[in-house]
Amino acid sequence: MIERDKADKASEDAANLLLRIAVAAAFVATPFLQLFSQRAIFILPPIAGALILAAGVTLAPRLNMRDIFAFLLSPLGLAASFLVFWMLLSLLWTPFPAEAAARLIKSALTLACVLPAIASLPARTRAANLYFLPLGVALTAVAALIFSAPGLPGGGETEVGENLSIGMEAAFLLLWPALAATHLRGRATLSAALVIIAVAAAVSAPTPGALGAAALAAAALAFAWRDPQFAGLWLGRLGAASFLLAPLAPMLLNLRTGPDAPAWLVSLKFWRWLIAGDGARVITGHGYNFVNSGLWRGYIPRQAPHSMLFEAWTDLGLVGAAAAAVLIRLAYKAAADQSRRLAPFWIAALTYVSAMGLFGLATTQAWWITMLAIGLTAFAFVTRADYKTARPSAPR
Repeated sequence: MIERDKADKASEDAANLLLRIAVAAAFVATPFLQLFSQRAIFILPPIAGALILAAGVTLAPRLNMRDIFAFLLSPLGLAASFLVFWMLLSLLWTPFPAEAAARLIKSALTLACVLPAIASLPARTRAANLYFLPLGVALTAVAALIFSAPGLPGGGETEVGENLSIGMEAAFLLLWPALAATHLRGRATLSAALVIIAVAAAVSAPTPGALGAAALAAAALAFAWRDPQFAGLWLGRLGAASFLLAPLAPMLLNLRTGPDAPAWLVSLKFWRWLIAGDGARVITGHGYNFVNSGLWRGYIPRQAPHSMLFEAWTDLGLVGAAAAAVLIRLAYKAAADQSRRLAPFWIAALTYVSAMGLFGLATTQAWWITMLAIGLTAFAFVTRADYKTARPSAPR
């Protein structure tokens, strides 16, 4: 019996070590190395996922498929499944089926891997492991500050500047679960320091789009602080309305463009021209990945909108846009249904992701899809540190 207990203890310690290595690789090394190479996002996350699954064999012995199927059969899971189904069906009429199929399969599999990874996490996250998230954000922001300074190695180079922007966009995505972690631990000073250094790095890099998306996320966080349910309801409605009513902007505006017209006006005029000539394509769309392939091949001019709303309507039509509207409405509801302490951070992160897509900064790019998977895993990791019970205080 003693030997068996020693063996169980040794296996548990080994599993905890594997989990810590996985967490460090996903939440610390991945955003940090994104500052220097875009290949890191395709190497470290699969390794981290495999280590989480390996650790889960010991730390989550009661793992079964019921939790995964419960999510897939929930309203949010069904909405996501229908959207993926419509994307798959649109491969039948997309002009570039090979490129679209490869991109869709990679994206779907990447996000699908989140479910077994989350199910493999231990039921309770150790408090010490939570600090990997703020460490990763702080390390990435400090490195971005250093390498974006003029006169230092790499400062001002185009490729380095692009990597810095991508790294800071990834760091801002992980900022919200990191703030949730520090909030659970009651570290208000650490939370404020994370925000300050992340904003300073985004200004120095510079990444104005991510900074604007983070500002909207911060506003959503403040809005949801007192009443997450109310904030989730109205932000979900606003997100759904933006998908459904997006074509009204180019159709109702008097789009008179001259040689000196701003770029946003030219892009809306192109969208209006595209809608007017689409016919039935307004319902079905041109097929998944039509916009990305069209931009790359020159079928769509560079002045076209780069927003997620334009891509949804052009690729997937009214059906796809309506499915996306339902999905974002249910996503905000799910975020608001989290615990009272964590729901505002879920809502802020969802707002940041939505704003990034709205600004056209990141939609279906492979590195962004992988970062979304890491962000979801990070939130699940933090959520399991929000214990529902409290240890009673000792009597005086």
